[in-house]
Amino acid sequence: VVDYRQDMSLSDGREMFKYGTNPLDNDTDGDMMPDFYEFHRGWNETNDNWSSFLKIQVQWIEVTPQNWKPIQFSDGQITRPQLDWTWFTHDATDPSDATQDADNDGEWDCSGGVCDYVPYNNFQEYYAVVNATLSSPSIVRASALFDCSGEDVEEWWQLRETLLGTCTGSNTAASNYLRINRINDEDMLYALIIDDNDVSYQDVNSSNDVTMVNGAWTDEFNRIAGDRFHLPNIGLGEYAYGWWILDIDGDMVADGTDPTNWDTDGDWLNDFFEIDDDLLDGIRGNSGSPIRYDDRTS
Repeated sequence: VVDYRQDMSLSDGREMFKYGTNPLDNDTDGDMMPDFYEFHRGWNETNDNWSSFLKIQVQWIEVTPQNWKPIQFSDGQITRPQLDWTWFTHDATDPSDATQDADNDGEWDCSGGVCDYVPYNNFQEYYAVVNATLSSPSIVRASALFDCSGEDVEEWWQLRETLLGTCTGSNTAASNYLRINRINDEDMLYALIIDDNDVSYQDVNSSNDVTMVNGAWTDEFNRIAGDRFHLPNIGLGEYAYGWWILDIDGDMVADGTDPTNWDTDGDWLNDFFEIDDDLLDGIRGNSGSPIRYDDRTS
């Protein structure tokens, strides 16, 4: 059995005889998404396959000419979008699902006079990127990207460390836009996912908010001392509150955005928009984030 941080305790026997993955390769289909991630996202134990029929597909509406939004109007109120049923597939033995966008949480490009939908596909979700130059494994491998050792980026872990800046150095914590835990009270680069239970966008009621993930709190799992209301001490083995919702392998780095949820952090903004908006100044994580709930009152 391999270490869970590498392959989520997928035993060699199960890989070979049940899932059809290669126990000697942590990315069987070569789509730059590791087997443990695709297993976690895609394996359907009930049907014994890699697909599920889910109510996740966003139905966009054109609120004004050439202005599409993931919302719906109901009785004069702005509410969350209608979601339709669709097949979602993450198959660790088939690279074709990397470019699928089951939850339909991309964006619309109306710059040419005609509006075209721009997908935010499964591959992009794992890295939380919207750049066209990073939209598929083949495009990435054909680009001039280098890992921390100066080698060409060919594998998923090389691309992750390159994008997140997790090479050794003083700026590692500041550059990792998928970091979950909060480092200090001034740090704004951490995860916060809230189910606000609000029905209308205009009516904000924080009294019934449910915090799912909070990088400023410490999870009960492996907590050394005290209650949850203190910054997690990662060096001592503590974890951020609700870390497992975003982090499959326990490294306190989110495994991208949720490919089955148009709004991973629950703040009414689709994931593509938050990433694209954050990229405007060329610095990731210093403004909006798809894994950090933005207060609608500010």
